[in-house]
Amino acid sequence: MFARNLGRTLVWLAILGVILSLAWWATYYNQLIQALGPKPALTHPMRCLLWTADICVQPQVAAKLQNLPAYTPLAAWASLALLLVGLFLVSRTTSAQSYPATPPDEPKPIIPKLEPFYAWTRDLSWLLVRVATGGTVFVIGLDKVLNRDINVFATGSLARRGIEPAMPLAYFIYFLESVGALMIVLGLFTRFFAAAFAIEMFIITFVAQFALGFLPARGWGTFLMWGLLFFAIALRGGGPYSLDRALGREL
Repeated sequence: MFARNLGRTLVWLAILGVILSLAWWATYYNQLIQALGPKPALTHPMRCLLWTADICVQPQVAAKLQNLPAYTPLAAWASLALLLVGLFLVSRTTSAQSYPATPPDEPKPIIPKLEPFYAWTRDLSWLLVRVATGGTVFVIGLDKVLNRDINVFATGSLARRGIEPAMPLAYFIYFLESVGALMIVLGLFTRFFAAAFAIEMFIITFVAQFALGFLPARGWGTFLMWGLLFFAIALRGGGPYSLDRALGREL
């Protein structure tokens, strides 16, 4: 029993490690490419995710980033190794605890031995959706709060498009994309904040970006997708792995 619980704990820690490694890698190389200026020497940092080569090291030296430690592929490899150890421990042990019941209308897996794994991860998938959606917006919102003047945002992004009252709405958006996004990750007051995000994204879609078309990088298709994701979270709520569920109350 102890070995099985240890294995599950290692799997959880490994998944967290993989997520944090990807976030570190993405943040670091995004800043690195920006620091290198137009036509940077490194344009495809994917090759630096799992190994270090000259193409990764030389731009780091040239950019001289001081505010963020250089990403090391050892972080990703350590997380993957921890995941394999955790899965091995789980697979080699047994438990008296039953897996969550598989709904009767679920399709039968082609490989029957995968059914316990699917039953265990069914609810975890919703946690992943919530963390990925809220966490991504949280990083964007935190950068906005720390680095973008709210007066410039109010006049340049809201008032210019006729969205008023611009300044109160700017404060609300800054709050929503930082504190609200963190609440989505934690699963606290999930429905309220997810509904607010859905409204924001639909306004961005049909008021701010619609004229750009569906396909460009800043086109309305991307924001429509975000709006639908937050709308789905608002409908479902925080799910089993959330502070709402721990408190036993939700909006």
